[in-house]
Amino acid sequence: MRKRGTIIFLLVVGWLGCSFDEVIAQDAVFSQFFNSTLYLNPALAGMEQDLTVQMTHRSQWRNLRFPYVTNQFAVIMPYYRDKHAKPLGHIGGLGLSVYTDAAGENNNFKTTGVNGSFAYNLPLNSAYTSQLSFGMQLGVINKRIDPAGLQWGEQYDPFVGFDASIVPSELNNLERTTFLDISSGIFWYHSPVQEEKTIINSLNAGLSVAHMNHPDESLLNDDQSRLPLLYKFHGGAVFNLSPKATVSANVLSAYQDEEFQNNLGSYLGYRISSVYDGRLRYVIARLGGWYRFEDSFIFLTEFETKLFKVAFSYDWNTSSLRYNDRGIGTYEVHLALRFSDSSPPKSRY
Repeated sequence: MRKRGTIIFLLVVGWLGCSFDEVIAQDAVFSQFFNSTLYLNPALAGMEQDLTVQMTHRSQWRNLRFPYVTNQFAVIMPYYRDKHAKPLGHIGGLGLSVYTDAAGENNNFKTTGVNGSFAYNLPLNSAYTSQLSFGMQLGVINKRIDPAGLQWGEQYDPFVGFDASIVPSELNNLERTTFLDISSGIFWYHSPVQEEKTIINSLNAGLSVAHMNHPDESLLNDDQSRLPLLYKFHGGAVFNLSPKATVSANVLSAYQDEEFQNNLGSYLGYRISSVYDGRLRYVIARLGGWYRFEDSFIFLTEFETKLFKVAFSYDWNTSSLRYNDRGIGTYEVHLALRFSDSSPPKSRY
């Protein structure tokens, strides 16, 4: 019975960390990957030219018995060689992010991570229109299972059925785990000088590698479970349709433990201008969609000013899970605040 209980426990933990049509180990997923910058690539800490605060909330499969709820909070502080030469002289940035991920019927499986990021920018020309950013990230991650409400094989009596008074022996093998996590990344960004009839607004490409130290995430005190490397390639291009309108194309491909996740999509951006208090102000409105292969369609709407960005996305499931979720998918809300007094909003990704 003890051996059977161990097998059931491992199956439950493995199931909690997987979706039905794709497996990305036990790492959380954000549909707005380009907005969750530090989670995507630590090198992106070098791209923000102003002090920026980001918040993201994701609720997945809330109407089912095994929902996922993921939250992230991040702060990015740029570093300038000369603060009077802004935006030139921007040589990097520091980032701090905290994320939580809860899964299971009663949020029994919980993950909390705190990450510190550092990025260094290397300009490729004197005009700073093309540059590389190199990033490193050190994190501390805690994973735990709350046994409250869980039922174990040892608690079933052949005569009376489930008996909550029976204390499962597997609880003695269950423990919390906290480990160091190391990630790195590189990001290339190119934004040519904008002239009349210029087609290309910007180009970008990045690669990040997470869990470089293969940390042990096992929740059993007599077992090991090494996190496999997680590779993420992301890239995109923004094209000018008119002085006010842009269209972008973006791609994300993640690979971990012989499993892939691929995202492909685009959004249309339109700059709305107005005069307030004698000053010309801009708001960029965006509408777009992505496809996560063999999983879901993602719809996005977003508004950005020089001081804040708010975005909402919704995942419409296309896998076999759609027959069980009654058409209710996943929503994600993102809010970013930029402490800037002059920089106008712009489309970068």
